[in-house]
Amino acid sequence: MEELLMNKNQRIFYLDFIRVIAILLVIFIHVSAIDTTLNVGSGQWQITKILNYFAHISVPVFFMISGSLLLNSKKTTSLSYTWKQRIPRVAIPFILWSIISPIVVGIYAHSLSMHNILTAVKTMLYQPTSPTLWFMYPLIGIYILSPVIKTFVQSATTEMLVYVTGIWLVTCSLLPSIAVMLPKNIGQLLQLSPIANFFLIGGFTGYFILGYLLTKIKVENINNWLLLAVFLIFGIAGNFTSEVFPKIFDANNGYYVTSIFIPIMSVAAFILLQKWGSRVKSNTTIGIFEFLSPLVFGVYLIHNLLILYVEPWFMANVPVHGLIATFLRYIVVLVLSILIIWILHLIPGLNYLLTGNSRKKK
Repeated sequence: MEELLMNKNQRIFYLDFIRVIAILLVIFIHVSAIDTTLNVGSGQWQITKILNYFAHISVPVFFMISGSLLLNSKKTTSLSYTWKQRIPRVAIPFILWSIISPIVVGIYAHSLSMHNILTAVKTMLYQPTSPTLWFMYPLIGIYILSPVIKTFVQSATTEMLVYVTGIWLVTCSLLPSIAVMLPKNIGQLLQLSPIANFFLIGGFTGYFILGYLLTKIKVENINNWLLLAVFLIFGIAGNFTSEVFPKIFDANNGYYVTSIFIPIMSVAAFILLQKWGSRVKSNTTIGIFEFLSPLVFGVYLIHNLLILYVEPWFMANVPVHGLIATFLRYIVVLVLSILIIWILHLIPGLNYLLTGNSRKKK
């Protein structure tokens, strides 16, 4: 979610473009989640489920954007800048929304009490107070590690970066995916000893380094149709696999890494979006994406609380169902999220506290 650390004339537009597309997909995942549990087996259920699965590239893409930005910034090796500037800009909004979330949920459930709020806040270090806030834990961890990773990547060759991401893909993604699809007694043979875990390049750190790597290799000559085919084939295969082997989705959001289909889909999608974003010439389109991009982090933090209210109201009052209902709810949640965060964006101080943005030019 790292905002672009450049003035308007130096902005890398395709990263704005990818960031906005990613938040649109994140909101769709959460709005359509309930629809993946209704009318199971129907045609509309199948369409919703596959669209929901395709949208799962969004979280990896966010980590790749952060890697593209932070690992290309000279400021990243500064421990002072990291702890005084970068970490507060994600940690402070995270802490405040972690307090706001149980308050909003308590009001919704008519069970608001200081005890419930304090209980939620006390467990905040190891348990998110709102399900979607899980993303903040690996993000803040990667921010803390970013000076170490930057020190490595700035002296690493492209070959070394490919080697590192290859280790990550095999040990953290490929082996766990195969293990889930094999009988339990055979799958256990592929599990690495905890002592052998590659912690520094485990989890979402691999996406972070991968985002940087993709800025160092030439992607212009990769055929768009090939990228689209890889995205669709692995998306369809991944969706089918998740139905046959549900355990591949059992790892508390760790499936973003441990399901081999999602990393491959995400790389193909990132390169495609990078190429498409780089070709946008319309000033109107560029203006829209540059307006929305600074709002993305705030939209991420608030959208699930709006779903909490919008979803039951729609289901009780709007006489439409299926995909139409899904997209109607989606549009309402998206517009409300953008509107509220844009208003907060205009209020100095509150803007920084709740969205991590500062209206001052850097």
